[in-house]
Amino acid sequence: MRFHGEIQYETNDGNVHSDICFNCNPDTEDKIYSVEHRKFLHACLDEWLNQSNGTGAFWVGDPEYFKSWETE
Repeated sequence: MRFHGEIQYETNDGNVHSDICFNCNPDTEDKIYSVEHRKFLHACLDEWLNQSNGTGAFWVGDPEYFKSWETE
């Protein structure tokens, strides 16, 4: 499995941003998706829900999926 991801939001102290991709580096292409990474993604979603106040985004998936939206 391979996907891209991001968590980003605004706080009173500035912006928070992290890439939360999986297997996006060609050197790790054969890496097996783990329970620990799944827990990490859930923790990132909880962080965004608890601290973002609706700003920014929490996103995981295939960036190619959204490219078709750009042409509409």
